[in-house]
Amino acid sequence: MAGSPLSAPSSSSSWHGSLAGAGSWPQWLPRVGLADFCSIEVLLTVAISAGTEVSRGGARAILANLEAAGFFRDSAVGGVFLLRPEVKAMMLAELERGEPGIERVRKQLSAAGLARPAGGIGPQLAKWALESGDWAGFEAIWRMHSPGDLLADPAVRDGYAAVPTELRARHPGLSFAAALASAYEPGSDRLDLDRMATALIRDGRTLHGDWVSHRTAEARVVAGTLWMLAQAAIPESLAGAGREVTTHTYEDLLDLIRHSSLSGAAVSARALTFFHSIVSLVSLLRGDWSRARREGEFAMILSEGCGLPGFLAALVVGSACAMSGGTQDSAVTEKFLADHAAHQCSPGVWLEPAFHLVKADSALRALDREQARHYLRLHAVDASSTQWFNARRMHAAVMSTAAILWEDPEQGLAAFDSLVPESGGELQQANPWDRLLLRCRVELLLALGAGSRAEQLVEDLLASGDDSVSAVPAAWYYLCAGRFDDALSKADEGIFELKVSLADRAFLYAAKSAALQQGGAGDELVASAATAACVTCAQANTLLPFAALPAPVRGYLVGEHGRQHGSDCFLSRAVRRGAFDSLRDGALTIAPPLRLTPREEVLLPLLATAATVQEIADQQYVSVNTIRKQVVSLRLKFGAASRDDLIRRAHEAGLLNRTAK
Repeated sequence: MAGSPLSAPSSSSSWHGSLAGAGSWPQWLPRVGLADFCSIEVLLTVAISAGTEVSRGGARAILANLEAAGFFRDSAVGGVFLLRPEVKAMMLAELERGEPGIERVRKQLSAAGLARPAGGIGPQLAKWALESGDWAGFEAIWRMHSPGDLLADPAVRDGYAAVPTELRARHPGLSFAAALASAYEPGSDRLDLDRMATALIRDGRTLHGDWVSHRTAEARVVAGTLWMLAQAAIPESLAGAGREVTTHTYEDLLDLIRHSSLSGAAVSARALTFFHSIVSLVSLLRGDWSRARREGEFAMILSEGCGLPGFLAALVVGSACAMSGGTQDSAVTEKFLADHAAHQCSPGVWLEPAFHLVKADSALRALDREQARHYLRLHAVDASSTQWFNARRMHAAVMSTAAILWEDPEQGLAAFDSLVPESGGELQQANPWDRLLLRCRVELLLALGAGSRAEQLVEDLLASGDDSVSAVPAAWYYLCAGRFDDALSKADEGIFELKVSLADRAFLYAAKSAALQQGGAGDELVASAATAACVTCAQANTLLPFAALPAPVRGYLVGEHGRQHGSDCFLSRAVRRGAFDSLRDGALTIAPPLRLTPREEVLLPLLATAATVQEIADQQYVSVNTIRKQVVSLRLKFGAASRDDLIRRAHEAGLLNRTAK
């Protein structure tokens, strides 16, 4: 408790006497001289360092007495006061003369800060730990307080950035602190993500390979996570034996976390957030979308305050949702960002450029052309100077959709191939990113009307056996080729495939409804499929499946669905607000169905053999001229320039056995 009000000294020689009057001030008050400022939180922490408990009311009274006595050089800003230089000097002199001495007091202050976590004084606690050489405390303060607050203080930032190698090896949390501090650019309030990633991987590889030797579970989890990141960062570890090594480390860490929880020595939420966010990042790099989302959501749930790992996890979840079509899960990222948007915390600002593609994807689903273009341009600028976080493949995928909807698909394909030239080559069956990029290329080719060029890529995707990637492009290819029965069959297969995302189910329902309409099915059947597509689009929060259809087909499906099932639906509202008005005239060109006469149905497979026209005429017991007239008729129907071209187009339309020639 405070004693009687203090009186301001009249000269430097009377300072000691002024403060030393019996009962006029708490015995621990000179310890405040070691603080950069004075506040209620500082007074409470200082009192605990001296073994004294003070209430907030008591601390408020001491603060008022000090202010009334004129010991502060200016009035408070946000409850923070600055001591007059002569008062601070007198307090330090008092500590020098007394017991236990300044160095010992600093250690006590650092320990008190860890015993009583308080907001607003993180940098001060870090300084006390740094000045007293309390490296374990320095690491613990990093876990307890916002990195944005800590790095805002130059002395603290320099302290974390300069932690020696041997101390980072002993205290693995300081590896993360040092990497972040050295990557922070105070002038622009930006974070160099490449520099941070490089530092984390370097420390993981050189300092934390022996992570199991740490005494505490907390240290083992952080060190093991850094080691796992280093393993995953080696190019060869993205497949084969290296992947297995990383997986073993992941499983060992999971076992450690489980056993620690059961034994009562649970790992802190900050360490678990770091672990799950790094696992989610590694999973995203490997194209394991479901694990990336799952681990990222764990990290976001565990994230305390405004830590950078929580934002990294939100970025991964948003990116994985954009690439996998799990659009309904993207709401988790959107809520996380909204919760932090109000207070503009530093990690949110630092990682904001990395979210450009996530926001561009969200704009695409809403058919917001200007926002999609805006965020794609921003990412193109930011990505030009980064390596680790430039998301080149994701940029290519998002950009390809924008090109299909609004731009020139030919230019879009050229830009796509410049970003990912390998997408036109041989399919790497084990790499989900390759399959995703092949799907994007198929969609660009279909938008160009280059069905024959898309055909082989569709076959490659189907051969991969991954229906979650192949079902949609295959159904759309069959639809564009006028193979409506095949489109219906593939759409139905994909709709009931468990691994297919909700957004892709919406695409498949849209393809099914279009195939039924183009194939001449009854209005009720068409409307039923269109209703399923509308409902699924609403659940997945996307308009893209209908945006890809030619305007007449889209208009018919929306109108028929509205007449059969009511006009106040997701699609009808989108039409009324003009969501589809800015699109190109249909991203896809659907070939009209080919109607062959019975004689043409017999002749076409014979033309696909090596038989001459004379031999075919002899087989059919008709004249050569009759066969020639039928061939001309077939060529006109298919728009074919020659017999070989006719057979090729018939193959594409699904009217011939694909092995015949």
